[in-house]
Amino acid sequence: MKRLPLLIRTIAPLRWEQIILRPLQIVRKAARRQLPLLAGRWEHELLPAPPVDDHRLAIIREALNSDFAHLRPSLDEVTFQAMELISGRFTLLNETRQLDQPDWNQRHVGHLWNYQLHYFGFAIGAARLLVERGQPAPMERCRRLIESWIDNARVGQSDGWDAYPVSRRVVNWIYAYTLAAGHLDSDSRQGNTSLISDDGSGPSSKAASSASDDQLFVERWRASIHRQLDYLDSNLEFHLLANHLLANVRALVIGGLFFDNQRWLRRGERLLWREMDEQILDDGGHYERSPMYHALALSDLLECVRLLTACGRPIPANTMPRLRRMAAFLAALSYDDGTLALFNDSANTAETRPGPILDTARHICGAADDPLPGIFPQSGYHLWSSPDGDEKIIVDAGPPSVIYNAAHAHCDMLSFELRLGGRPWFIDSGVHGYGGDRFREYCRSTRAHNTLMIEGSEQSEVWGTFRLGRPAKMIAAASHGEESRWRFDGACHPHFDRDIEHHRRIERFTDGSWLFEDRLRGRPELTVRSFLHLPCEVSITPHRDGGLTLRRKSVVRQFIPFGNLTLSIHEADDESVEGWVFPDFGVALPGRMIILTGRVRDDQPFGFRI
Repeated sequence: MKRLPLLIRTIAPLRWEQIILRPLQIVRKAARRQLPLLAGRWEHELLPAPPVDDHRLAIIREALNSDFAHLRPSLDEVTFQAMELISGRFTLLNETRQLDQPDWNQRHVGHLWNYQLHYFGFAIGAARLLVERGQPAPMERCRRLIESWIDNARVGQSDGWDAYPVSRRVVNWIYAYTLAAGHLDSDSRQGNTSLISDDGSGPSSKAASSASDDQLFVERWRASIHRQLDYLDSNLEFHLLANHLLANVRALVIGGLFFDNQRWLRRGERLLWREMDEQILDDGGHYERSPMYHALALSDLLECVRLLTACGRPIPANTMPRLRRMAAFLAALSYDDGTLALFNDSANTAETRPGPILDTARHICGAADDPLPGIFPQSGYHLWSSPDGDEKIIVDAGPPSVIYNAAHAHCDMLSFELRLGGRPWFIDSGVHGYGGDRFREYCRSTRAHNTLMIEGSEQSEVWGTFRLGRPAKMIAAASHGEESRWRFDGACHPHFDRDIEHHRRIERFTDGSWLFEDRLRGRPELTVRSFLHLPCEVSITPHRDGGLTLRRKSVVRQFIPFGNLTLSIHEADDESVEGWVFPDFGVALPGRMIILTGRVRDDQPFGFRI
């Protein structure tokens, strides 16, 4: 009962679909687990799948080979992944498990790790090595895993039958099938050129049997893809919406094209354009305000648009300009070293590397390398970079997320990332995982970001693994600048008191110095803690006068606090979660925090200069 008001505040912004369908989804999954007959339609091989038109296969194959740069990692990466696959090692989210024969109904590590396993992300690389390099072993291992999954994964028991991993897996299987199906015969695996017996009389019984087995596998594989799409069509994630529903829709569209299934295709297209209008803001950003999920959304949409247009399906007139704005947003929220800004739930995963996705965008929508906007008003991001690219700042001055889906929101309003000398100096902590581990609460908290904690309370009312009650609220934000000078002004209310205003001014001067000034308004006096996160590569040397010398290689800056606050330095250690940095899922690196603490009067300026 004590948490009832919090629960009400969390539920109130949800849409009716989420409120009604979420409990139904839980009941339906439990019923299928207890009564397997309810899932028989999708688990039993009752009917073969329809054939796939060679013309459709050629269209998908051409896109994979010529346009989808984000699905063509380097040969070294593919080869390493293949070696891991053959040896039975699965490294997912930077955690490795030896699984010679996975139990598809068991949760091996955690929920998200299991999802990754069920995506079969390795299938496309294995197919490429077979077709392009004549290396059959990875695809043979992949084939055994596919057969094992078809035989053993149970609806209601296996994480792999949740709609999201179904969506990711079926597209990976469609792409791998498109590349490899014509090469999956015993002769190509054995290096033979025909099925003629040694005496020339006709097919040998062994070769004919192998060819029959190969054909049976290809048909079973295609049939499983078809059944999974039929399952997905009945289990779209309207109870979650956002990036989950977009992934579902991508699978319906690509699956509908693959099988020429007009029901899936029409439904997928209708939802695709609806969700694109809903989820993509006018400035090109994804409405969850996470650079990582933005990158995923852009790659999903690019694939759909490329395949739909190649198959002669109409697309709305504003689609290509919108994709170009999405590409500009991704370029702005990433860095020259190929990494993303880590606001909200963001990590530098292999699937969301900005460079290859931007290459795909150039192929498909002609995204140009024009000067990037300095303001993304709907998403709330403001940025500036020096002409030589050595300095770049990104400030988060938008809402935590779309109000009805804040699962990936953090307390990072008015936080920033700053690079000097082309390298990270002030950084966002990132995200370690979604499994409720000891880092999850910290990653979403105010103290994990370069912003203020007021009166010891979180900026937004985050709780649980994915929940948000009352969000912090932006009041206003503006920025303007030139080649060597830039200024940002923004203000927000914390969730717990709308009378309190946090005002932040950031200014870059022509001499290369920076000013970060905060003011609090609304109360005569308030307790404040200002957090600043630095990677361990930035060394800190304290001065007797209360300042610091910050150094990273040849770049040296003086850190000068003002406002009569107490300065302390926290080094990450195993005893606490504070100060750690998470550039990718499952990766925890020691970092440093500068903390300014004290009580400030109404409208008193405080902060620091660099």
